[in-house]
Amino acid sequence: MYVVTFYSFKGGVGRSMALVNVGVQLAKAGKRVLLVDFDLEAPGLPTFSLKKPDQETPGLVEYITTYIETGEAADVKDYLYESEEFPSKGKLWIMPVGKQDEGYSNRLNSIDWKKLYSEQAGYLFFEDLKKQWSESIKPDYVLIDSRTGHSDVEGICTRQLPNAVTLLFFPNDQNLIGLKRIVSSIRYENQRMPQRKIRLHFAVSNVPDLDDEDQILIRTMQRFKGELGYKSLSAEIHHYNSLSLLNQEIFSSTHPNSRLTKEYGTLTKAITKFNLEDRNSTLTFLKSAHRNIQEAMYEEGLDEFQKKLEGALKFFSTDGEVLFNAALVYELLGDTNEALSLITNKFVDTQYSLATMYATRARIYRRLEMLDDVSSSLSDMLNAGGADIGSLIEATSLMEQLVPSLFNQLTDSVAFNSLSERDQQILAMQLDGSEAQLKAKISIYKKLLSSDAQIEGIDRGFINLELGLASIRVGDFEATINLLNPTDNDPSKLDIASLFNLSMAIWGQSKSPSKSLLERVLALHEKDEVSSRDQSANYFQCISLSYAIIGNKDLAISNLAEARKEIQKTTSSVFSVWTYSRVTPEVFLIHLNKLEQYINGVGDAPEFLNSKPVLSTQLPLN
Repeated sequence: MYVVTFYSFKGGVGRSMALVNVGVQLAKAGKRVLLVDFDLEAPGLPTFSLKKPDQETPGLVEYITTYIETGEAADVKDYLYESEEFPSKGKLWIMPVGKQDEGYSNRLNSIDWKKLYSEQAGYLFFEDLKKQWSESIKPDYVLIDSRTGHSDVEGICTRQLPNAVTLLFFPNDQNLIGLKRIVSSIRYENQRMPQRKIRLHFAVSNVPDLDDEDQILIRTMQRFKGELGYKSLSAEIHHYNSLSLLNQEIFSSTHPNSRLTKEYGTLTKAITKFNLEDRNSTLTFLKSAHRNIQEAMYEEGLDEFQKKLEGALKFFSTDGEVLFNAALVYELLGDTNEALSLITNKFVDTQYSLATMYATRARIYRRLEMLDDVSSSLSDMLNAGGADIGSLIEATSLMEQLVPSLFNQLTDSVAFNSLSERDQQILAMQLDGSEAQLKAKISIYKKLLSSDAQIEGIDRGFINLELGLASIRVGDFEATINLLNPTDNDPSKLDIASLFNLSMAIWGQSKSPSKSLLERVLALHEKDEVSSRDQSANYFQCISLSYAIIGNKDLAISNLAEARKEIQKTTSSVFSVWTYSRVTPEVFLIHLNKLEQYINGVGDAPEFLNSKPVLSTQLPLN
């Protein structure tokens, strides 16, 4: 249970409106929420369009006066009522100020607040009230609407009951002076009792939608920030011109896409962010920390970061998804053993047995050199759904190192088929190493091409080209010929890349290159302006080889020089026709040297003709 008090020093800033809208947003998100009206002199909650019982319910004033009369705290369930239930299973309860009859003022005025605390154990009474809230309806959040100004009940609402206080204000001097006293008293309470630190949320409200040409608002807000000592606002709620507000309409219900609702949403997120018992907030924190651990530690501060991490394990020790995400954070922190302990927890196995989890588990096992467990985790991964492209790409690297036989199962696996077709293509593009990887790549591409449906983001022409390249690499030259050769054997229908690859496949199959096809390749090359094409190192390598095969040594050498020039500009891997694989720039230069020897008649033909796949980053042995 997380208790948040909404406080404003002056009225007219929309405090009750903010509280109700935040409460509704929490309930719509599936939370159990209790709204407590502590504005005893001017109750605000009854004016909103929330469901009420037919008979008036006694509330806070009657609850307190009954205690004063009897010396015993009554059952709080008799002083609150269930108001709303949402499709998300979230619920709203309301504890009103009390029955608004002729005797209400007398009952309220009969309460001697100082005596209640000094002689009647008022502190323990309100602690018992919190306990009863927790046990009776088990709310996730209790939102207290406190009265304005400095009053007898202000300390109860802002220092005893809450885990957090949301301070709403209009930016003027009167609010600044009043808030400074409240903020100081709360911070003093935090120093006095650091074990239950009260979080402060500052929200400027009812801000006019006017051009701040003279920067009046900017300067005022800078003064508030400096004198109240906050880093940033939790929300900025603008004045909203709508007659619906006169009827106290709850915009989070009736106008869910309005700017006002979104601003209340920002406040809701700020409030929930620091609730260690809020599952959504905990998951948001863990995922944010995993994305950028350094930024998260800086933003939270080391103490708060560690507190949140420990809170995740304390409050969600049986939640598989939370434990999985906590394992990711501990892994980044370098505590691999703790990460392994969390990710092998039985609740992760039973509640979060996704392919992504098994891929992560395999990575952690690999770091700890537990190789047998790596293999079993990779096998489990293939049999699980819920894969994401990043973890599956990483897992294929471990498969290549330890269990390449698993590539035979990849295309038909549950994990692979849980990916979108676009992600399946991305995965295939990454498979560029061993023969097992290449065969999996070919299998994926064939599967994508077998679908008659047009798949968004899938370029069939590109896949055809990639399939042809991969087939050449594994020595299946006939497959490339069948794929690229037009049904009417008219090569004029092919682009320059398809012509070249078809000629290489024919070379591999017949042991003799097709000079006629290469002459057409060179005709297309000479016809176009080089500047209008991709002037890559690979392109010039292919043109150089083509000239070498038809016997034009001079042009072969000049294009070889262009290839060398382009590769010097490259830092990433590049496709090399010499092995039909992606290689490092250093290996590409070695291939160019071999091409030069071939041009001069003292070297062997390209290595792809041997039809034995090699690793894409493989360097020659000295």
